[in-house]
Amino acid sequence: MSMAEEINTTHVKDNTNFFVRAARYFIPWKGDGFSEIFRKLMFIASIAVFAVSLDSLADYLRADEQELSYFEEIRSLEPDFGDDSSSKGSGDEIDTTANEGKITKIENPVITVEPRELQEWALPLLERNDDVIGWLKIPAIKDSNGEVIINYPVLQHESSNDYYLHHNIDGAQTESGSIFADCVVPVTLEGQADNITLYGHNMMAGTQFAGLQKFKKGADFIRKNPLIDFNTIYEKNQKYVIIATFIGIDAEDQDGGEGKAFDYWNYRDFAAEGHYSFDTWKTNILKYSWIESSVDFNEDDDFLTLSTCTYELGSYRTVRWVVVAKKLTAKDSLDEIVESYKDKADKDIYFFRAWRDTYGNRKVIVGS
Repeated sequence: MSMAEEINTTHVKDNTNFFVRAARYFIPWKGDGFSEIFRKLMFIASIAVFAVSLDSLADYLRADEQELSYFEEIRSLEPDFGDDSSSKGSGDEIDTTANEGKITKIENPVITVEPRELQEWALPLLERNDDVIGWLKIPAIKDSNGEVIINYPVLQHESSNDYYLHHNIDGAQTESGSIFADCVVPVTLEGQADNITLYGHNMMAGTQFAGLQKFKKGADFIRKNPLIDFNTIYEKNQKYVIIATFIGIDAEDQDGGEGKAFDYWNYRDFAAEGHYSFDTWKTNILKYSWIESSVDFNEDDDFLTLSTCTYELGSYRTVRWVVVAKKLTAKDSLDEIVESYKDKADKDIYFFRAWRDTYGNRKVIVGS
């Protein structure tokens, strides 16, 4: 046989229909060897997994879009607190279009003390869910359209701090849950905790308490955005000023004689002495805080603690980003407070052991 004849016989043109040839390439066929069948089965499995993944992604995006739409509806329920003069000094009133980073306008809020009574603004919310105990708004946290993101009703379950982790104001199960208050000390007409802790998820979509991460930017950001609006259903036009921001952890901090990490969520009423006293709480929030200021506060003040997840140590760690604020009173000068904010040096901040083991004694920021 000549060379030319050999070439011709080894390159016989396959006139089989294209679709048949394609099917034979991807689908197990009579006469295939084991390795060929295995390759084709693996390819089919990969296609199936990819198709399922696409379907799951589409479901996720649809659910995310629905949830964002739902949050827009909930934020639209923001009450009219009925006293425009009292809104002066809110984050919306501070001029953050600064010259060379400096604030050009600060106005003190008008501080009023009124009898504690169920507010008219709360009635529509209570009709929707009688677990509503207030409304939280943080003017500093806005989306790309300039809309305030953290602008939500606050709920409080009668006996569980888990329920509103995964339920919305309408009682439906949802991954995002709600903004909710610690249930141990109920907010009632007769009173409330000296320090109310509010919890919310750090959602990838930017909802709930995800925006709290912006306060990791430090003193410059807080100087322009020092205030939080929080009203229980028995109040209106109340302003809180930020006094501390820090990283916390739920687990024990094995620091030899130092014992456990700061369990900030357990400090509710300051009549107690010892571990849960006001002095112990104040010492700790100032020790852990990433900022410092001239804010004067004592056990007679009211406080708000905002707590959400943060991921500097990975999603498997129970690490929290915490913002603490005190209710403004007539004695407070917002102008002086704002001017006094400054970042603490890393060496002056206390970090729990798991953090030090990972980063040393220094600030590291994820998600701001």
